[in-house]
Amino acid sequence: MEDERITRIARALCRSARIDPDSVLTADQLDAEEAKPLPQPRSPDDAVPAWTMFRGAALTFIHSYDERVVSPL
Repeated sequence: MEDERITRIARALCRSARIDPDSVLTADQLDAEEAKPLPQPRSPDDAVPAWTMFRGAALTFIHSYDERVVSPL
């Protein structure tokens, strides 16, 4: 249940940033989003959906407003 909630909120945050949640981020885009370089280079197969960039923000949102949200969004 918690994973579904994180995913749903992360997808909503992605849409609010005017990014298609289902668009694919390539390894180059992922490296550009991170401030520190990776110990080993990513392979081109490491592409992930754009909404995964917002997982941390979604988790922060859930922890901040958990007591105020009574029903699932």
